Amino acid sequence: MVLRAEGIEVRVTVRFYAGLGDRRAAEVELPAGARLADLFSSLGLDEREVHLVIVDGRIVHDRDVFLSDRARIALFPPVGGG
Repeated sequence: MVLRAEGIEVRVTVRFYAGLGDRRAAEVELPAGARLADLFSSLGLDEREVHLVIVDGRIVHDRDVFLSDRARIALFPPVGGG
């Protein structure tokens, strides 16, 4: 699935894990200067649904981080166990 925005300059690949896994992996195209929060918005994700974000192999806590072209993003929901 490819989601498009006008004035596209950044394309990222998003993978969903655990409880978010019912969504399909997606390539998302965003305008230059897009932040992680913009990605969540374009995917229709509430930020509370996502607990762990990994961008290009690094854990990211700041939703205002800028996304680079061809970034690989993994999203994980909160999980519990016992």
